[in-house]
Amino acid sequence: MKTVANIASLEFHHRQGGQFRWITITTLMLAIGTILHLVSPSVGGVTPNWTIATYCVAICLTKPSYKQALGIGLVAALVNVLTSKSGFPYGNLISEPVGALTCACIVRNLSGIRIKGHSCLPVLTGFAATCMSGGAFVTILKVVMNLPNSVYFTAMLPLVAVVGLLNAIVTPVMYFPALRLFVSRGILDSLEEQEVASDHSMYDLKPTQDGIISMEHLTYIYNKQKTPVLQDVTFALHKGDFLVVTGESGSGKSSFCMAMTGAIPHYFGGVMKGMVYVGGKATTQTTISDLAGQVGIMLDDYDSQLVAMTVEEEIAFSLENKGVAPEKIEAAVTEALEKVDMTPYRHRQLSNLSGGQRQRLVIAGVLATNPDILVFDEPTSALDPEGTHAFYELVHELNVKYGHTIVVIEHSLEEALPYATRLLLLGEGRILCDGTPETTLRYMYDHDVYTSAIPQVFACQMALEKAGCSFDAPWLTADTAVSALQQLNR
Repeated sequence: MKTVANIASLEFHHRQGGQFRWITITTLMLAIGTILHLVSPSVGGVTPNWTIATYCVAICLTKPSYKQALGIGLVAALVNVLTSKSGFPYGNLISEPVGALTCACIVRNLSGIRIKGHSCLPVLTGFAATCMSGGAFVTILKVVMNLPNSVYFTAMLPLVAVVGLLNAIVTPVMYFPALRLFVSRGILDSLEEQEVASDHSMYDLKPTQDGIISMEHLTYIYNKQKTPVLQDVTFALHKGDFLVVTGESGSGKSSFCMAMTGAIPHYFGGVMKGMVYVGGKATTQTTISDLAGQVGIMLDDYDSQLVAMTVEEEIAFSLENKGVAPEKIEAAVTEALEKVDMTPYRHRQLSNLSGGQRQRLVIAGVLATNPDILVFDEPTSALDPEGTHAFYELVHELNVKYGHTIVVIEHSLEEALPYATRLLLLGEGRILCDGTPETTLRYMYDHDVYTSAIPQVFACQMALEKAGCSFDAPWLTADTAVSALQQLNR
């Protein structure tokens, strides 16, 4: 295992399409190859093998595993069986997988060969894959049709070599425009970026600070953007915290929380530098589904997380997908409903629930997998004051009574701060202040940063302190302010 001396320099690249982009690119390229195969005229009875050329382009672009390359070859074979004009098209079922595997072998072992900075893979794969695939095909054809050796050696194999040379020309002609197209669309990295490894399995990555979540020099740039949305963020979340994250729109709040769930880097396209650790494990060395058992999230558009017809079915959905036993699902549903005070609504249709009840149902669905950490992205943006107060009462109970660590993204701080143990302020992707609610609110007031979010009652305290008054406790609620003023009058 390799160690990383400077974690800030470690990069992880991820583009749109993620682990399945090889399917997207291969499908597009094979479609192009099929069209060219059907319309391309032959010259002297010879034409490029467009199918092989296009899947060579796809394999060079996506660098799939051997198993995936075999799948590409089988799909190409089926396409050829349906469109081939040869006397024995079923030979493609063997020859095309041979060509695809040859291409994958060259891509994986000879990727460093370049001429004047340009990759030689398209030329090498176009020729070698065509020769191997074509050689296999004509050999099968010779055996099946019992052709004489003279025809096989003097006509068929030389013809394969000629087509191989043609493919050595047309494959790079198709490769470089395809590369530019997919890079411009954000599906692939540029040639330079492809040199950066996005497989961290060989690294020994351990957090250097305590915390159930640890961010170390985290920088993140979204796909097709140049400005980092997070810049050199170092942060640790501790068990039992009730953390409120605030900041101007565009300050990086949602990205900050998405990094905790693994959606950054595994879902969103972009480049991550530094590292995020959840439960001591690097997020680049695990998956979103694995992290979901530790970090649950409710999005601001919580209705988008509802997929079932009834309350009970909704909570059971994620557990069924994980293969949990029916008796355990029953117990988990019951417990989750009790936590959010939704037991009487167990069999109710989702269409008959209010907005606040649907929100509680989403929370129950998250709780069913029993995550230690709950993340809420602007949870009260669509609630009235009464609903907001009820939401934070519920979340406070989950924090204190059931021991869940809470992270909330919030613009309106009045209802959240009485329950918060930490308030973190983000600005332009950087942590400007992280401390107790009072510490961060004073920073915001003194530095004139996002002052519109400061609760009016706290702003009043700051104004009175400027006038010479002093108070023992911060005014985070109206009751605290009234009590402090009463003591002042005595």
